[in-house]
Order: sequence, then structure tokens, then C-alpha cells
Amino acid sequence: MSSDLSEADQPLLAKAATGSSAGALLRELRSKQGLHIGAMAAMLKVPQAKLEALEADRWQDLPDVTFARALAKAMCGVLKVDATAVLALLPRGNESELMVSRGLNQAYREHDGRAEGLSLAMLQRPLVWGSLLLLLAAAAVYLMPAGWVERLSQPQPTAPEVIATPQANPPALEPTLIEPAVAASAVALEAVPLPLTSPVPTAASAPMLAAVVAPAGSVPLVVRITAESWVEVVDARGQVLLSRTLRAGEEQSLAGLPPLKVKVGNVAGTELLLRGSKVDLAGQSQNNVARLDLN
Repeated sequence: MSSDLSEADQPLLAKAATGSSAGALLRELRSKQGLHIGAMAAMLKVPQAKLEALEADRWQDLPDVTFARALAKAMCGVLKVDATAVLALLPRGNESELMVSRGLNQAYREHDGRAEGLSLAMLQRPLVWGSLLLLLAAAAVYLMPAGWVERLSQPQPTAPEVIATPQANPPALEPTLIEPAVAASAVALEAVPLPLTSPVPTAASAPMLAAVVAPAGSVPLVVRITAESWVEVVDARGQVLLSRTLRAGEEQSLAGLPPLKVKVGNVAGTELLLRGSKVDLAGQSQNNVARLDLN
């Protein structure tokens, strides 16, 4: 790489003999070429914090000395300078140097040795294979069909044995004793009067039922529909007395505690009678919709 060394970089590398550190020399070379440390990290595909630790001579923040030397050599390769003087300022490790500059299209991964933790020796420990057996047993119980254990533990019902004992001389029935009793029962049934059933409420009797169950202080309200309209009536207790679309010709008789909150969707096709008096809907409507309180 000595052939790629420019004359402008010669004075910077000469500072190695005057006591400059490797990190300071790398930082000065990078700054002189106007290359940001983030761009350098992207080119080498290493974390920016690693480069900052190397330039600040914080060897304890790097994995090991071999990694620091390989990273410094890779930085010199990007900066097109000879790495000999920089590597001379770094401590030398016993391991072979790592090649971190493997191309811009390959991601760099740190080697911390944790991936080599599993081995056959660990699998031979009783604690490890005992835990595996417990996991397999739990999985088998979880995948077992529901109710299978209960069906196995319950005893299977057996059919009861029926022992037939033949009778030599079965007693004969006397028809003369049964027929009078049946006749007497029939006469008794004819003599008992049937109770009268209460009539089923009809649509015509609905207003009468509503008036019976209406609370004290309720006011009567009659809704008559001449054209399809949506009507909602809610009394002072918050009880919804009516909330649906009524067809032409329908009439609803309601009773509730005042004030009654009334909403009418079609004023032109709706008529309200409060205590027998017609309510002026047209004067309290807007766009053929009325919202009013009736007392």
C-alpha cells in the first residue's frame, strides 16, 4: 500500500515518530480528507461507536487488541494511506488479525464467542436433559385431546343383568272390576267445569294496558300517522316510550311522566294529541323535522 501514499499524507505519518497516538493520527487523517466519521462507519459497516473509541484510544471499549488493529488497518485502506506507521503505535496481540474490510456489500458482525456456548457436553448434563424431558411432557399434556384423561379414569358402565323368573300360574285380571272404575272416572271428568282462560291482549287493547301500568302523574299522548314518519318519545325518567318508523294509518297511544321529549322526522305526515288537544308541530319544526318538549 506504500505506492498509494500521497505526498500530502507523508507529514501526518511522520508524526508517529514524535509520540502521537494511533487514534489521534487516524482522526487527523480522516479530518484532513473531509470524511465524516459516520460516513466512514457506513463504508466499513461497523458501529460508529467503535470508530470513536479507536480514535480516542479507548482500547477497553473494543472487543480485543486484534479487533482494534484490524479496524485501524481497514480505516487506512479507506483513506488510501499506508497502515504501517499506525499499526506500529497500536499494541500487538497474540491472535491473528481479523479482516474487517471485506467489501462494502458485506455486513460486519462482531465476534464475542457467545455463539459457541452450546456443545454436546452441555447436553449430557442431567439438568439440561431433565429440563428437556419436562418440556416434552408438558407439550404432550397440552396437545392431548380434551376430556381424554377423564374418559380413561371413569369406569365403563355395564348393562344391568335382567333375570327373568317365569311364573307358573300368573294371576288373571278381572275385567268386571276395571270397567266400573273407568266409567266412574269418565263421569267425574265430564262433571268438572273447565276454568275460563284470560283473553290474549290484542293491538286494540294495548292503549288500555299502557294506561293501567302508567305511573302516577303521567300525561296521555296520541300519535297519528298520515304519511310514513319516524317518531321518538322519551319521558322524564328517560324511558323510551316510542322509537321507530310508523307507517301511514298507524296510531299509538302513550302515557309518560312529563316533560315528554318528542322527535318527529316527518312533520307533514304526523299528528300529536296531548291530553286530547292537537300539538302545533309546524310552528316548532325546521326542514320538516320537529324537536320539542311537551308538559
